[in-house]
Amino acid sequence: MTHKLYAVALALLFHAGLQAHDILPVPDVIADGSRILLQCGRTYVGELRLAGRRDVTVTTAGSCGKASITPAQPIAGWRRDPAQRGVWIAEPGFRPTQLELDRRFLPLAHHPNLPATWMRGQSRIRGELRAVLPHPDLAGATVVWRAADWLIQTRSVARYDGRLLVLAPGDDEGFGLLPETEFYVEGKRWMLDSPGEWAYEDGRLSVWTPDGESPAGRIWAAPRARAIDASGSSGVRIDDVRIFGATLAIDGTDSRDLRVTDTDIDNSGEEAVLAGSGTRIERLRVRGSVQNGVRANDDVRDVRITDSRFDDIGMLGMPRRSKGAIVFEHARGVQVQRNRITNAAYVGIRVFRDAVVTDNVVERACLRLADCGGIYTFARDRQPLNVAIERNHVSGLHGRSSYAIYLDDFANGVAVIANQLVDNPGGLQLHNGFDNDIAGNAFINSRHEHILFNETAKFASVANNRVRENRFVSAGDVPVYRLWSHHGGANVSRFALFNDNVYKARPKQFAEVEGYGMLGFEDWRTRVGAEPAESSSGSSAGAAPPKLPRQRKKE
Repeated sequence: MTHKLYAVALALLFHAGLQAHDILPVPDVIADGSRILLQCGRTYVGELRLAGRRDVTVTTAGSCGKASITPAQPIAGWRRDPAQRGVWIAEPGFRPTQLELDRRFLPLAHHPNLPATWMRGQSRIRGELRAVLPHPDLAGATVVWRAADWLIQTRSVARYDGRLLVLAPGDDEGFGLLPETEFYVEGKRWMLDSPGEWAYEDGRLSVWTPDGESPAGRIWAAPRARAIDASGSSGVRIDDVRIFGATLAIDGTDSRDLRVTDTDIDNSGEEAVLAGSGTRIERLRVRGSVQNGVRANDDVRDVRITDSRFDDIGMLGMPRRSKGAIVFEHARGVQVQRNRITNAAYVGIRVFRDAVVTDNVVERACLRLADCGGIYTFARDRQPLNVAIERNHVSGLHGRSSYAIYLDDFANGVAVIANQLVDNPGGLQLHNGFDNDIAGNAFINSRHEHILFNETAKFASVANNRVRENRFVSAGDVPVYRLWSHHGGANVSRFALFNDNVYKARPKQFAEVEGYGMLGFEDWRTRVGAEPAESSSGSSAGAAPPKLPRQRKKE
């Protein structure tokens, strides 16, 4: 932060009724090897620039509470809006992208309002959406729409003629408007129609406070900005601090050996942490994000996240694009251990090759996006993943197409061992996968099926999986297994060996098998499952592939 901006911030604090000593500028000249001691209980405003630095430590000095870092500023000069009761107006001098009031995130004004969330429109021409909205002022607003079950996209509005929204140019990554599109619009002053929302237009910030009282002295507004820029750094350590109101709390792009310990990150926008190779994260607490928790670029290697907690990831404000709480799409050599994730809009934990995911708790993921997993991995290149998913507890997922563990897109070489998968739509989906070991897990009260084998590839791909020594407890008449294939029932016998599993409260319709319909337990055990009696603890490793009954002719 420049001295001029710091002086402005001090003036804002004075007018807001805060004490000048409560806010300080972030240090602006930092040498390699420095130890930056931030005063306990103080808030440091600006972006802490550690880009390219070596062996710098940032920590809190004293025992009166964590020092805070934020790019946000307190806003003063509030006056009531005479035209709308409960709304307050100020001129912040910049365009905010995030607001906090009394440490709570405030959503941007939008239409339609909750609980409806989504409108429906029709798109026949690319970049055009036909819909009737209650106000003509939409130029410059943002359209947010569901482009797929797992994807939410955004574009700004170029113009609106009363029936047709014409979108400004943008990159939709091949996922544009659908013929029937669910969407909402946000960002215009006329959409401010509920307590707890805000809008910025023509230089004026309008906030409808939940209690109707002035926001002075209790509100922070942030531009699109980072709190800590550690990009390209080496050996930087962030310890015992609090970060809030940042689009990206800690930017570790292209960093090496970044350490983040005992740190709290509240109300982040795009990411809480963007990790680089060699990052170690311990006892991190992330509370609330608009999109993601911890993420890394595809070339990152050797990251560990341990003993950390992630709450309400992707859950701030209205639904947006989210990738998950802990997301490593192509990063390799990742260890994710003993973490707790509660309330995630999309995936809880996503890993790629040479990864270990053990002893984590994932509760209530997939809350806003579908085709989702509590723990997810995939291998579109069909090469072995060498992934261990062991002793995790996954529960309370939402959505019909959500699975506690999701082995997607030719996943192979995955060991799914001794996990507790409780009260989920589905226990495990294996999509086009092969050579996986699913052993010693507890599948309890899955709502649609415990395990889905789903073969959709253009060729027969599901084969040589092992399902052994698992315990299945069914709630109601829900099949234990579904074996689906686009190639008919001929390939189903290759899907897996089923050995020594235990089935409690067996459903009458025990399994659905492609080409054969629903099978009872005895048909499964004698003709499909090829495993010993239900309670057997013996092993039939090396048994011949199961034989299916002869396929019935179609009527």
